[in-house]
Amino acid sequence: MSARTIAKYLVPLAVAAQLLVLAWMAGEREWIQRTGQVVFLRTAPVDPRDLFRGDFVRLQYEINSVRAEDLDPATVPSPERKRHEIMFTRLRPAGEGLYEAAGTGPARPAEGVFIRGRTEDSWRMGWRGAGHTLVKYGIEQLFVEQGAGRAIEEKRGMRGELQVPMEVEVAIGRSGTAVIRGYRWSRLGMKLEIVRRPEPRRPNTPPPEGPLSPKLRVTLVNTSDAPLAVVDYGEHCAFHLVPVEWTQAPRSPATHGCDAARPTADIMTIAPGETHSVELDLSEPRWHVLKDGKPVEIGALPGFAQFRIEYRVPDALPAGAKDVWRGRMASRAFNASGVVD
Repeated sequence: MSARTIAKYLVPLAVAAQLLVLAWMAGEREWIQRTGQVVFLRTAPVDPRDLFRGDFVRLQYEINSVRAEDLDPATVPSPERKRHEIMFTRLRPAGEGLYEAAGTGPARPAEGVFIRGRTEDSWRMGWRGAGHTLVKYGIEQLFVEQGAGRAIEEKRGMRGELQVPMEVEVAIGRSGTAVIRGYRWSRLGMKLEIVRRPEPRRPNTPPPEGPLSPKLRVTLVNTSDAPLAVVDYGEHCAFHLVPVEWTQAPRSPATHGCDAARPTADIMTIAPGETHSVELDLSEPRWHVLKDGKPVEIGALPGFAQFRIEYRVPDALPAGAKDVWRGRMASRAFNASGVVD
């Protein structure tokens, strides 16, 4: 049989095989959409337009960034591990129908809800410096109608404005493959403002007089169309200072007056569009962090360590508490100089 004759049969077979693979993939996604475990994942969209593929929103999920301490104990990163290694992230409920990461590793979990992804960074790159690696799950693009991408960006909010998190509805199959079904907006929004910036610090000079750390205003906004309750108790104990980078980052002392505090009557119901604001002076002892075993202001730390303010609703609430938004929400990152990311 001549080469021309062989090619005459092989080319159609190759095309048919490719079409079968595409049809199988489309069928699998449709099946997962109909029968998969449905969860919501919190994300922030970026870059709303691709001129060659129509409008879409690029998504970055909280579960995309995997910290070293979130790895399963049996997972030991090594230089031999490269990009595109298959990883499985276990998920657990986090309030408001949302799910968050409960551990990541290369072994497929035997039970529970989990999502399958691939490493984008090499292990060596991922654990250098910040102690993070990037895992993608195939749900990082949301296609929308023409012109809708910009509207989504405006709804989400820009730097210095009210931030309303997008929560993506995802169906997950038995193998961990995920498919986007839709999205919704958080019932609660957050705005971070710098009320006071510390005096600039100059190298090789004594620290300036006065506070070394900024003063912040954090505003919670009811972005839903129904009454919503928020929690604020003790010394604003529902708000937490969280380092952005965890590898060698200082941590807040455990004895800041909130360990024994419990929410009592400090549950406020706010109407649609209304707000609850708090001012947090990070120079006060309540917000000091540990450096070499001693509590210091974040403004006394070397370099440009970044932090977020995270609002968390306690698990235990007074009996009869109604319409309480449950879960956690983090602000934009900022540093000790009062510069917001």
